[in-house]
Amino acid sequence: MRYLAIALTALTAVTVGQALAQDNGEGGAVTLVSDQIILIATVVGAVATLPTLIEFLIDRRKRKERIALSLDDLAVADLEVRLAGLDALLADIADLIDRAKHPEAYASLKIGNEILIIGPAASGKKTLAQRIAKDAGMDRLIIVYNARNADALTSAKSLLQRYRRHKVMLLLPRLDNVVEDEDEEILAELDALIETTTGRSNVQVVGTAVDFEPGGLLDNMFGIVLALPGTPVKHAREHPIPDDARRMLVEVARFYLAEAKADGFALIGLDEAALVDRIARTARNPADVADIIVLAETTALHRQRTGIAKSPVINDEIIEKSIRRVIVTPA
Repeated sequence: MRYLAIALTALTAVTVGQALAQDNGEGGAVTLVSDQIILIATVVGAVATLPTLIEFLIDRRKRKERIALSLDDLAVADLEVRLAGLDALLADIADLIDRAKHPEAYASLKIGNEILIIGPAASGKKTLAQRIAKDAGMDRLIIVYNARNADALTSAKSLLQRYRRHKVMLLLPRLDNVVEDEDEEILAELDALIETTTGRSNVQVVGTAVDFEPGGLLDNMFGIVLALPGTPVKHAREHPIPDDARRMLVEVARFYLAEAKADGFALIGLDEAALVDRIARTARNPADVADIIVLAETTALHRQRTGIAKSPVINDEIIEKSIRRVIVTPA
C-alpha cells in the first residue's frame, strides 16, 4: 500500500504539472484541471476498493477449489467397476436396474427414482452404485463427495440441468454425515435437490449411508432403501399410530390397489382384504403405502418384460419384497 500511495502522489504531481503547463491564458486550464481531478478521484476510488476486489477474487478461487474437491462429473463408459459378493443383491434389484435403463417402459408408474444404499463402512456401497450405473446404461455419473458443501450441491444441480438429453446418475455418498451435522439449511438444500431431480426419467439419484435410522431424515428422503449384508440398523423410535390414522392407511391402501387393478395388474394368490390389512399395519404413512404398491407394480412389469410372467401379476412374494425395500427393520 505504501508504494501505491507514492505512485498516487507522483501521478497527482504530474497531472497538475501538465495542467498548468497547458494553460494558454484563456481559461482552458480550469477545465483541464477539473478533468484531471476527476481522473485522480477515479484512481483513488479504484485503489481504495482494490483490497476488497482482491479478497473477493481469492475467496472465489477457494470456492472453486472446494467445489472441485467435492464434485466429480464422470463418463460411465470409462468406469472400471470391480464388484464381488453382491450377485444375489444385483439379481434381486434387476427390476430397478431395468426401470433405470428403460424408463419409457415404466412411464405409467408414479414413483421417484431415488435409492438409498446402506451398509457398513467399506462394504462396497459406492461401487454398487457405479455398477448400477453401468448396468442401467447411464451416460454420466455425477458424484458429490461432500454434500455438506452448498456450492457443490448447486453445481450438481446445474450439471443435471445441462444433461437433459443424457441418462445421469447423481451419487451422494455418506449422507449420514450430513444428517449428523444437523445443518438445517444444508438439509433443506439437499432435500430440494433430491425432490426436484427424482421426478426426471433420465436421472437416477443414489445416496449411501453407514448409520441409518428407520423413520429418520434419510428414510424420509428416499423411497427405496437397499441394505447390504451386515448393515447395522438402529431401532426406530416408537411412534404409535393412532387408530384413526391407521384407518386412513387402510383407505389409502384400498385406493392404490384399486388403481393398480384398473391399470391391468392382477392379484394372484392374495386375499385383497388381508393384503390391505398387511400393508396398512406395516406402513408408517401414506407415502409408504404408495411406495410399496408402486414397487410391486415395478416388479410385476419387469417379470412380464422378461417373460417370467405372461401378464403383470402381483403375488405375495412381490409384496414382501416391496415392503422390505420401503420398511427397513433391525436384524
